[in-house]
Amino acid sequence: MLGLLSRQKKENDHEAGRNMDVARLFFDSFSKRVGTVEDSLKAMSTEIKNLRISVDRGRLSDLVLLERLQKAEGLVRESINWIKQAIESSGQVDESRVRKEEPRNQASESSVAPVRIDAEEAVLSRRVVVPVRELGTLPSITTPTELQVLTLLAKEGPKSAPEIGLVVGRSREHTARLMKKLYEEGYVRRDQTRIPFRYSLVERVNQTFKKQETRDEEKEEILVPQT
Repeated sequence: MLGLLSRQKKENDHEAGRNMDVARLFFDSFSKRVGTVEDSLKAMSTEIKNLRISVDRGRLSDLVLLERLQKAEGLVRESINWIKQAIESSGQVDESRVRKEEPRNQASESSVAPVRIDAEEAVLSRRVVVPVRELGTLPSITTPTELQVLTLLAKEGPKSAPEIGLVVGRSREHTARLMKKLYEEGYVRRDQTRIPFRYSLVERVNQTFKKQETRDEEKEEILVPQT
């Protein structure tokens, strides 16, 4: 009986020892798994912190970049406004300068023009066949040069300003101003389809010259001696 109890006790102790070994193995395995999970969580926490730091830095860099862009836009806007003001002020200065110089130029032209024209106009006035006062429909023709130009167009037809200047002996600038005056006063028409422009007499002026030529021919017929 005592031997049976002793053997049963040994078996129980052996079973308890085996259970303890199993429990120890399970605990060790569980501890390792917990340690692994803990390490993973620590690593994940570190990564999250690093990610948060990088995000914060990115936000900070975005804010810095935005601030720099705003400053650059402000500088560009100020530069554009300054350029506009400079252009407007320079335009006003140029306009005021032109307004001041125009009367001087007109005065100088009016004072110099008679000196240039005196000798030439005296010669041209002798060459003009038809006096100005005889052309009653041309009241604003006041110089022999103007009458010479109209006579040239009446006889030879349309011509350009350079061609007219060569015939009447005037500079290109003087001829251009003269033809502009005659065009604005309605004595000539301007063909703008060709370069340089060609000028011709309007019908009213052309008829006036034809009538005058007819009168001159009648006078010549009267003066011719009859045989």
